[in-house]
Amino acid sequence: MNKQKYLFQFLTMALIFLTSQSFSQIMKDNLYQEDIKMANEILQQQFINEAMIKGDSHIVPATNDLTRLHRTLTHILEIKQKLSKLPSYTRSSDTVSLGDTLVIGFTPGDELIIDKTWFHPGPIIVLGDGVLKFQNAHATILGDLFTVENAQVIADSSYLYFPQEYFYQRNIFLTGNSSMKVHHSTLDFGGMVHSLATTDSASLELINVKKPDFSTVGMYGKSSITIDSIDMAGEFIIDENVSLDISHASTVLLWHSFDEDAKIDISFPDGDQVNHYVFNSSTSGVTGVNYSISINNCKHVLWGMMPYNGSEVTISNSRIRSIGMQFRGGDSISVSGLVNNNHYENYTAPLNDRYFHLNNCDVKTWSLYTFDTVFVDVKGCILGEIGVMQNSEVNVFNTYIDGSGGYFFASDTTFSVIGFSSLTSSLRSRDYSIVIFAYSTMMNGLVQALDHSILMLIQSSTTLNPVYDPGAVVWVANINSPSGFANSEVKIKGSAWIDKGAESDLMDFGHYAMYYQKASDTTTWYPIGGQQETEIKDGVLVTWDTDGIEPGAYFLRLDLTDDWGNVVTAVQTFTLLPGVLGTDDEPDQKRMPKVFPNPFTNMISIKVTGQNKEQISFSVYDSRGQVVFSTTKTQTTSGETGFSIDGSNFSPGVYYYRLERGDEMFTGKLVKF
Repeated sequence: MNKQKYLFQFLTMALIFLTSQSFSQIMKDNLYQEDIKMANEILQQQFINEAMIKGDSHIVPATNDLTRLHRTLTHILEIKQKLSKLPSYTRSSDTVSLGDTLVIGFTPGDELIIDKTWFHPGPIIVLGDGVLKFQNAHATILGDLFTVENAQVIADSSYLYFPQEYFYQRNIFLTGNSSMKVHHSTLDFGGMVHSLATTDSASLELINVKKPDFSTVGMYGKSSITIDSIDMAGEFIIDENVSLDISHASTVLLWHSFDEDAKIDISFPDGDQVNHYVFNSSTSGVTGVNYSISINNCKHVLWGMMPYNGSEVTISNSRIRSIGMQFRGGDSISVSGLVNNNHYENYTAPLNDRYFHLNNCDVKTWSLYTFDTVFVDVKGCILGEIGVMQNSEVNVFNTYIDGSGGYFFASDTTFSVIGFSSLTSSLRSRDYSIVIFAYSTMMNGLVQALDHSILMLIQSSTTLNPVYDPGAVVWVANINSPSGFANSEVKIKGSAWIDKGAESDLMDFGHYAMYYQKASDTTTWYPIGGQQETEIKDGVLVTWDTDGIEPGAYFLRLDLTDDWGNVVTAVQTFTLLPGVLGTDDEPDQKRMPKVFPNPFTNMISIKVTGQNKEQISFSVYDSRGQVVFSTTKTQTTSGETGFSIDGSNFSPGVYYYRLERGDEMFTGKLVKF
């Protein structure tokens, strides 16, 4: 990929208002309709297969990593969307304002000096030989900062505050031959991770800087960064012909990019303190690398790498913080078996597009990043982060993303499916991406649909409600009812809705419909009710009349349809329990059986009040409606009688009991620890 040409195109968008075919029209032309349809079929079949064979399951995290160095590789690509939103302008002076965007440098010698408390409500672009200088200033900036051509940003003895509503909201982006020098100052990003990028021949110099927030820094072209005396340096994605020099710093994560021509056979230094480390083409065991890294007198130094397809890499006797596998091109690739927090004695990654070998290494975090039009199928992994970019597609199944490398994000015009997986990190779609999160669980983190993206949550649980930008859309299709009684009207609860932002011209809610199917008969779906025209949020989707329907295991299906004709499907297992025949009366509480302890671990005691010679039948059903215990007893005296059953061999989970006595029937729930 020609990054310089690509970045020049990004900056051109800052000054030219571009028009193109709208995303809504592309969607209406069914560009993604087949993808959504195929994803539905795969997810539905996978759910039924897993439910029939082993029930619902998710990978459980082996550890709870509370020290998360959130990271993303999308910042340079994300600039495109931000710059494309800038309005056209009419030049009226040297320093102009495009709405909330401040532009400095249209004429030679243009300079803006800030030497007091200053507030700016949007982005700043410094062009040409323009200069933005902060001297003894306290500046608050609610936007990104871009430098172009020979522009300069200088800060001395100043406090620069870039508040963020969410991590990676703010970017500092240096390109051309521009520079930014920050001396004896503070860079504050509101306690959240932020991003910075240098490209072309741009340079960044941070000397004696207080920076309490973690940074993600991408370095490309022939750019350079010099840092001396900083408390939290951050992570650095090092590529192409760049130069990085860091001294007297803390918390440094070095991402070594290994391009397709790279041949690497090295060991990283051991220990937390690094007095001197040099990595370049002259380093023993290194060829095909054009960048240079110099680290001096730094502590908390962590080692990372990004092997591209075509590279040949062997790492020995090292403690590796992060490995970010990058996938480029247009091929289809399968990835499985990558596990965080693991020791690799003699391991070769099962990838046919590169050679990657670990010898006596500990790996904290694996992450995956996709580009171009590549398709990557991920199964059975424990990862720190997945990033889907450009026009790539990713399927993620039976995988756990623990947040130790960041989160799951999709940008540009990508298409992603996450199924039967777990996240303890955020889920984010942005730009024009589509993300389907199905039969999965989020145990922590934000759920966000940004820009003009589409986020679909299918039969999944999240700790926080999804939020969306004015141009984005969120779908939710969930069935929450796991069981009900036969011969009654069962209220099936759940959600079926589509919400979009006020500025979105994408799809909206159309209707939904529900169906049931006997688990033993996977050929025929029967409708429940009819087409429903009102969306439901955590309410009753439909009332199912189960009169005459045989008790047992079923599948319920929810079809959610938008007003363009696209459909997503949610499927849930459902147990139809034996119910009371011929009466809607509430049971006599005095006649109800006493079942204890509940929950139970081993023995269960049942006490019943009845008449002499009255026959009592007691049965226990599992969550699929199968009988796991049954007994019949004849009462010998009037009054209370009791008996016990041994439940020690029951698997942990939810069970249901049915007690029949004369013409009475009682049902209830049991829970086994």
